[in-house]
Amino acid sequence: MDNNFQSMVIGSMPDEQQRISEVLEAGVEEPQVLLWQYDQAAVILGCSQRPDTGQLSRAENAGLPLVRRRSGGGAVLAGPWMLSVTVFIPPEHSLAKQNIIEIFSWLEAIWIDTLTACGVPCKGVDQAMIEQSKTVSQEKDLKWACYASLSHGEVVSLDGRKLVGLAQIRKRKGVALVSGLHLSPCDWQLLSSIVVDNPLRGESLADLNSDVQSLSGIAAEQLLPSLIHTFTTQINAAFE
Repeated sequence: MDNNFQSMVIGSMPDEQQRISEVLEAGVEEPQVLLWQYDQAAVILGCSQRPDTGQLSRAENAGLPLVRRRSGGGAVLAGPWMLSVTVFIPPEHSLAKQNIIEIFSWLEAIWIDTLTACGVPCKGVDQAMIEQSKTVSQEKDLKWACYASLSHGEVVSLDGRKLVGLAQIRKRKGVALVSGLHLSPCDWQLLSSIVVDNPLRGESLADLNSDVQSLSGIAAEQLLPSLIHTFTTQINAAFE
């Protein structure tokens, strides 16, 4: 499957969403991976979140695109501080027949091995952590944000702050597993300002999240090549 690993693309979030759609519409014949780093900031909403006039106006005033993705979940602020990795799986592959917990657990193990090998201390989540995160998200009125709570297969720092978020898109011609890894700190106040017109909510989001630069003590741009090499090696081995 080595030939199906593309070089990392530097581009916009709308272009990434279009690429994912094109791959799924054309049909996934064998496993492949799309690596993407955003060249500019943008706010992306889950497929069930419809932007209102206030959100559209605030995003325009901030000079940020506001788009919706085809997968579920909450709002995300993406930018150069995030690495997006999409794993495409053929519909007839055994992994594609697994339920969401099973297939996310498979990807979680690959991410933990990758991050640990690169000097980023991390761990997976369990049901108790998931339930607690939902309670916190509800109490702090953060349910609108993707990185406000945890779900199966996601990866956190050793003290429980979110590091890798996951989403999936299932279509007749293939499955896409989408990972969002924070390489360096995100501007959570900017996200909350646009989505809920309340920058203070960003302080709560900052407390719930971490990034590889902060956890490893290594600059994100220095660590990124090792992360990509290790991840692609790990996932190539998993498909062999």
